[in-house]
Amino acid sequence: MATEIEVSVWDLAAVKLIVEEAGGQLTDLSGRSTASGGSALSTNGLLHEEALEVLTATDTA
Repeated sequence: MATEIEVSVWDLAAVKLIVEEAGGQLTDLSGRSTASGGSALSTNGLLHEEALEVLTATDTA
């Protein structure tokens, strides 16, 4: 798993292709499948939804 808070499109274009061809998933931190810059999360695909939940959880206490 890897995450970045701020990246550019040129940082993600090749990474998205490589990750997805290997069976993984790359989205922004909102869960949108994109390589257009901003935030990024890449995982093996199996962990992706759980990782998004952990990274976007807010403290409700």
